[in-house]
Amino acid sequence: MSTQIAIASEECKKDGLCVKVCPVRIFTAAEGQLPSIHDAEHCVLCGQCLAVCPSNCITHSRLEQARLSRIEDRKPVEGSAMVEHLRQRRSVRVYKPVPVERELLERIASVAAYAPTSAHGGEGWVRSVTLVSGAADMSRVLEFTVQYMDELRRLLRSPMVRLVAKLKIEPRRARSMLHDMDMRLSEHGQGRDAVIYGAPAAAFVHTPETTPEPHADGDSALFSMMLAAHAFGLGTCWNGWIAKAADAFKVKRATGLRRMLQIPEHHTVVAAMTLGYPAVKLHSVPQREVAVHWPSASGS
Repeated sequence: MSTQIAIASEECKKDGLCVKVCPVRIFTAAEGQLPSIHDAEHCVLCGQCLAVCPSNCITHSRLEQARLSRIEDRKPVEGSAMVEHLRQRRSVRVYKPVPVERELLERIASVAAYAPTSAHGGEGWVRSVTLVSGAADMSRVLEFTVQYMDELRRLLRSPMVRLVAKLKIEPRRARSMLHDMDMRLSEHGQGRDAVIYGAPAAAFVHTPETTPEPHADGDSALFSMMLAAHAFGLGTCWNGWIAKAADAFKVKRATGLRRMLQIPEHHTVVAAMTLGYPAVKLHSVPQREVAVHWPSASGS
């Protein structure tokens, strides 16, 4: 799709703000002059030019002025409150058997649109989130994931993979998950759910294979959704097993979950989470550490 960008010369204040904020330098101008536009087809659709222009004199064929949301509150969340929100978000693995409203799930998914992206206006610029809810469909998510894990476990225990793991880090890293798989599959065999934890809903983020940084894009989208869910009183758990099962990662014949979710053939499932109303209330935040390093000015 071609991109057309224009500036109404009689309305432009010639302040150069569009020049300053454009990340790909589509706008250029000498001080006090009307900006000129070059290579509009390389626009990354960030919308910064429209958002910063005080006179609304820029028209963009792929971004509508009417759909801009005006910023009324410059500081909707106090810094200390945001830090505490981040600290209190914990992984939830015990859910109430209460369905999550469809409208709420869609509102949480809509937050993914505002997460950082590397797609730069390409196909992956529109975030793809597949939602599943309801006991029947979540039961299918569980069973397909268990089938996938069982297939993957057989593969990782094969003589060939054991041999390659002595030489390469990726299969060695994968084999380190065998204990976790054994535990979860054993629990499932005894009628207990240690895979989706009885969650009433799940969300899957997938991107086109051509996206420059699919995992970075998917992770930022999912984490944004997790923070939004926490704000609405929901609990979430980042779930690598259902994400891998939905992508049929390394087990191409285990495509049951991928087919159920109707993931496009050219998409990669990069992240997923379970979500629902927490059944257990936490009374404290466990200690967590971060290693902070300031390199010396000399670089030594």
